[in-house]
Amino acid sequence: MSAPLPRRRKPDRRDEILAAARAVFLEHSFDHASVAEIAARAGCVEGTIYTYFRSKRELLDAVLVAFYDRLIADVEAGFEAIDDTRARLNYLISRHLLIAIDDPAFARLIVRESRGHRPYFGSQLHALNRRYGQFLVRTLRDGIGRGELRADLDVALARDLVFGGLEHHVWDRLGRRGRLVPARTAAAIVDLLWDGWSVPARDDLRQLAQRVQRLERRFEST
Repeated sequence: MSAPLPRRRKPDRRDEILAAARAVFLEHSFDHASVAEIAARAGCVEGTIYTYFRSKRELLDAVLVAFYDRLIADVEAGFEAIDDTRARLNYLISRHLLIAIDDPAFARLIVRESRGHRPYFGSQLHALNRRYGQFLVRTLRDGIGRGELRADLDVALARDLVFGGLEHHVWDRLGRRGRLVPARTAAAIVDLLWDGWSVPARDDLRQLAQRVQRLERRFEST
């Protein structure tokens, strides 16, 4: 008589369910994705799904959280190494464009869920997008504080302009089967934005003085 197969540990089973759910949600809209199909792909019965997740919505939210956790960790590693407003804008925009190249199915899922008939504001996806958007918000606020960006720049409006414009550009380019080059596109976008967002040329001396002061404070603290 053969020995029984070892039981999977709970973290392993949860990961298998999440992997199956991700695959199903990428192929189908939320309404057309079935827990039965997720269970079949995970190699379990439907009841097992509900021992880990209370509902299909909670399962989708877990898939979204896993994606954003990896994305934010990756962005943060590069972001913290950059100490220049323009360079940060280039980095963030280029990295955002990479999502459409590296994981286009997931990018479509995010757009589909944010524009669905269910309320977006107050949802888990809304909270995750706000968390991810803080990299850009921080960049703009730091740039204003450094004197690199205009003091009257509307940060919330600027954030919406960037992400809304990127979404339109990406889907227009991919819909036409055009080639998307993140670094080149990011540089072109920042060139356009910088002319309107940066401080006027007459403020160059004040900006230089502020940079000198920051350097002095940094040396004093060492």
